[in-house]
Amino acid sequence: MNRPPASPGPPPGRPPPGPARIVVPPARLAAFYWYETDPELFAAEQAAMARFFPQFELHREGDGRLSWVGTLDSPTYSGTDNLTYTIQAVYEHDHPHNDSYGGSIKVYAIDPRLEELAGSQPIPHTLVDAMGHLYICTARAEDFQAARRGTPGNVTTAASCVAWAAKWITAFEMWLEGEITTAQFEGEEL
Repeated sequence: MNRPPASPGPPPGRPPPGPARIVVPPARLAAFYWYETDPELFAAEQAAMARFFPQFELHREGDGRLSWVGTLDSPTYSGTDNLTYTIQAVYEHDHPHNDSYGGSIKVYAIDPRLEELAGSQPIPHTLVDAMGHLYICTARAEDFQAARRGTPGNVTTAASCVAWAAKWITAFEMWLEGEITTAQFEGEEL
């Protein structure tokens, strides 16, 4: 069977013949990440962190999520004069549209490892992510309403999560020192 010779294709700079094609300009309809689709929220997040936690730096993770990494000093731990915690606040891909327990920002203690400080005791107000990593619970579902398009609500911010983590660290250290009981640490009054 004889086939016709292959076409050399269209001249350079011209689209190939056939049906019309839609070209999506970069950063338009092709935006995927929350910080691309909502630049005002992203700017507000950056401003809040710069104001309240200037020691934190913004990072982009390999999977596109953003995170803030920085340190919090805690002079309450009697094991040392001043214990410095390196923490990381990681935005979930669905930020701010995640109203699950723990919210759309997960706060991890990078150093020191909480499990090492607590020994074999289960640590109150912590959760485990899908990879098995422990993180600090900084929001309850009833503490905020995820802001969805067209629905007013409060959005969990990295600044609020880091502030709650600082409060949690104080309670954690008081619990380690026996200044508060596990029931008090687990309670709502903290």
